[in-house]
Amino acid sequence: MGLVEKKKSEAASVVDMSVLETKLGYQIRMADRIINRDFQSFVGMTPVQFSVFALVASNEGLSQVAIGESLAMDRASTMAIVDKLQVADLIERRKATHDRRMQALFLTEKGKEQFAIVDARVLEHEKRHVALFSGEELEQLKALVSLMRP
Repeated sequence: MGLVEKKKSEAASVVDMSVLETKLGYQIRMADRIINRDFQSFVGMTPVQFSVFALVASNEGLSQVAIGESLAMDRASTMAIVDKLQVADLIERRKATHDRRMQALFLTEKGKEQFAIVDARVLEHEKRHVALFSGEELEQLKALVSLMRP
């Protein structure tokens, strides 16, 4: 164990987390952070970047606004992620044919090639986390989490 890890573990053993550990929001946030960090390391992009990439792959020509709204993202965040995916040459913006003021999103040739590879990595990542639960536990977890969504 390196010096940084040792200091972190010493600090963690000193901090009383009991007030947070009783809170549902804290437990969900920590699980989300762990999964997201692992996702980014394993897949090579954030879960939100993948979500935008996947929606463009499944809905080419959809507007940037529609993608953002379907993921409950504000316009600035959506634009920032689309910008990153565009810089990576995975997606491109084109003027929407039905409304030239809107940006329609499409996969680039590289994006079409890369989506299958990235999606396979996402599925592999998902399997690793799903394996923590029995089939019944997983269905129950999904059902419980879905109760929190509007």
